[in-house]
Amino acid sequence: MTSRATRDAWERFQSGAVATARAEILDSWRRSKSNGVDPERLELVHTEIDYESPFVRVGAPVLLGMADLLVGNSTSLALADADGTVTWRWDSDRTVGRELDRVDFGPGSRVGESLAGTNGIGITTKTNRLALVVGAEHYKQPWHSWACVAAPVVHPVTRRVAGTVNVACRAEDANHLLLVVVRSLVDGVASALSAASTAREKRMLDAHLSFRATATGPVVTIDRQTMIIEDSAAEFGLDRAELWSVVAEAGPSATEVAVGDGLHARLYPVVPGRLDDGVVLVIRRGKSRGLAPSTAAPAVSLGPLEQAELKVITETLAECGGNKTEVAARLGISRGTLYHRLRRYRLA
Repeated sequence: MTSRATRDAWERFQSGAVATARAEILDSWRRSKSNGVDPERLELVHTEIDYESPFVRVGAPVLLGMADLLVGNSTSLALADADGTVTWRWDSDRTVGRELDRVDFGPGSRVGESLAGTNGIGITTKTNRLALVVGAEHYKQPWHSWACVAAPVVHPVTRRVAGTVNVACRAEDANHLLLVVVRSLVDGVASALSAASTAREKRMLDAHLSFRATATGPVVTIDRQTMIIEDSAAEFGLDRAELWSVVAEAGPSATEVAVGDGLHARLYPVVPGRLDDGVVLVIRRGKSRGLAPSTAAPAVSLGPLEQAELKVITETLAECGGNKTEVAARLGISRGTLYHRLRRYRLA
């Protein structure tokens, strides 16, 4: 479509009339409208960012390695985290930088589709696919003078999207080379992430892939900082920190733990007898087949405060029908802390 045809389509869509646009763009416009995104005003949400995050620390030098080739081409390179927040930006010249600042595209800007409507990073964050958005294909009118192409970077160890690479230029300068550049940058960042991965992380990945090939249930592999999770386990909404708390409390000799409402996991340390090198969990629904002795709390005499806490937890469990997620929410504690208390008081 020509730029004029695209603007006409955008205006027709905003007026409620039938509009013709690329399927990917039209789908995104509909989601943006459903989410209540304002098409006329920016009104972006901003957040604090970690400039030393692993993705920025590894990805920024890769993008800067191509920067010399883009100087004078009115181009901007950016990184965004897995939630669609811009975490880093480089501009080929000061004019481009000032113009992007005026349209609020910079570090800390949350440009996920549900907040900022149709844009490259927004679509990529939503679909985990490469996305090209040119001119009036952007949902927000202030971005109509820009073109951007974004693509996800999959972490070679966790196999999850680590973040997004974005290349932007003025809409009238958009061409097929944008796609070539972003694909090259994504490959470069993925390779850099692989090189930066530790030997421990690679052992975790090897163990994860080995169990995945034979396990009958979803497989999750974790340590203190990393979680490798299959799509089949994503529906359980497992939190890495809480899951690690449960595993660490159980200890290296445990064979099974409760990891959620109606969920149990068999434990397989990557290095037998150690937890620090990571643990493979094979998850299943249903009752426990019996926890290892180390997962049960030792018999202890309870003081007055502990007796009161036990009473509150027991009563709340009854009120919530045993739903531990609801119990944790009512008590204002994490699920990991709740499971720790349940084991201590022999309620699990």
